[in-house]
Amino acid sequence: MYTKSTKFFYACLSVLLGVILSEIFILKILVGAVIFALIIFIHIFSTKQRFHFVLFLIFVAANIWAGMFNPQVNEQHISYYNEQNFTFTAKVSSEPDVRLDHQKLTLRPLNYEGQVLVKSNLYPEYYYGDILIVKCKLQTPEPIEDFRYDKYLAKQSVYSVCYQPQITVSKHDPGFSFIGSMLKVKSAMQSKVNRTLAEPQAALLSGILIGARQGLPSELLENFNKTGITHIIAISGFNITIIVVILLNLSKHVYLNRKKAFWLIFVFLLFFVVITGLSPSVIRAAIMGLMVLIAKNFGRAAHPRNLLMASATAMVIFNPRILVWDAGFQLSFLSTIGLIYLSPILLKYFQKIPQSFSLRENLVSTLSAILMTLPLILFQFGRLSVVSPIVNLLVLPIIPIAMLVGFIQLILSSFSLILGQIIGWFSWLLLAYVIKIVDIFSSLSWAALDIHISWWLMLIFYLILFEIIKSKNLAKLR
Repeated sequence: MYTKSTKFFYACLSVLLGVILSEIFILKILVGAVIFALIIFIHIFSTKQRFHFVLFLIFVAANIWAGMFNPQVNEQHISYYNEQNFTFTAKVSSEPDVRLDHQKLTLRPLNYEGQVLVKSNLYPEYYYGDILIVKCKLQTPEPIEDFRYDKYLAKQSVYSVCYQPQITVSKHDPGFSFIGSMLKVKSAMQSKVNRTLAEPQAALLSGILIGARQGLPSELLENFNKTGITHIIAISGFNITIIVVILLNLSKHVYLNRKKAFWLIFVFLLFFVVITGLSPSVIRAAIMGLMVLIAKNFGRAAHPRNLLMASATAMVIFNPRILVWDAGFQLSFLSTIGLIYLSPILLKYFQKIPQSFSLRENLVSTLSAILMTLPLILFQFGRLSVVSPIVNLLVLPIIPIAMLVGFIQLILSSFSLILGQIIGWFSWLLLAYVIKIVDIFSSLSWAALDIHISWWLMLIFYLILFEIIKSKNLAKLR
């Protein structure tokens, strides 16, 4: 007999499997209807296998649901006009992605379905909500070597790309919107950081606080990649979950009880989501962080396995493509599993590490997240950072402190730039330490190795990891 908790887990798992299979083939509505009728018939006349039939029913429904997100390419869809010159009016539907020499705009046409990714010059500047008239040759996104760029864009409903466009601003300020207002606040925060802190520390603080990483030098970004700490400037569940754990550990040393620490970190997550513009990736990251927060605070009573599966299933139902084609979602999900289930296993092997300043817990949490995400990283990106564990251990405890000091710096600079600059010296010291650690370890010839594994080898690694988790946490999983 299955318990209610186990039934819920397998129901969520059936949804995820149905969505995964939809990338291979989709059960058409008519075929699905026949299967539905057959399952219902068997369900009525069979009691022993009733739950399995229900699971299969959920699986089929999820498969069909995911298939419904594939666009119907006709005259009403913007991708119908790919490979030809076309003029359309569109709204800037997300924050412009500003790089050193260009900017990328995600546009939602006003009279067509789908979205278009436009690469334009760095200037003039465009803003969320702007109404633009765009003339360009629409093109179909294509894979770039082993990277399925087309699928990556499809999860944002982008099926057309446009280079060297002619853009005319039809309306610059379309009126009040909550997201637009938050993005303006974000821009103002970045401006305050730039005026109270020197580079590259200013760009690093902007990346850590609000996810604005465009000002970081390419050499520093490469060093972050080599040392395996890019996640601290890429807002994802990986860095959010680790920061949540570190904040929980720090709360013990300032004598905050568990309940107060929970609500303090919850407010931090909420603020973080709002101030970064409520982007889907940040919302997903915050949800994963919240799962870790709940699991760490309430333990088994919170059924962390079901909470994690429920949050993942809800996000996948909302956007099925993220399950297979969004590496950020996958890394978030896996690192959360590592922090909840793998860290208790590893903790017993690090008893000789001192507990001062939560050194042992931070090391174990970091290693748990790294171990759970490593096979996916080797498959997706083909790079193994040998120095990543030690660099993460040296850097990550500083990040929440740098965020707190940086936030105080922003608040004070709103009243006085001089006060902001004074606090900025403390921010500079913390961030200079991070950059120095990264520079030292990235200079080592063996800091990172190019290792690419196949999907089946990745699958074997995860089967081994999950078997270890299952055997060590069998009581919790049930």
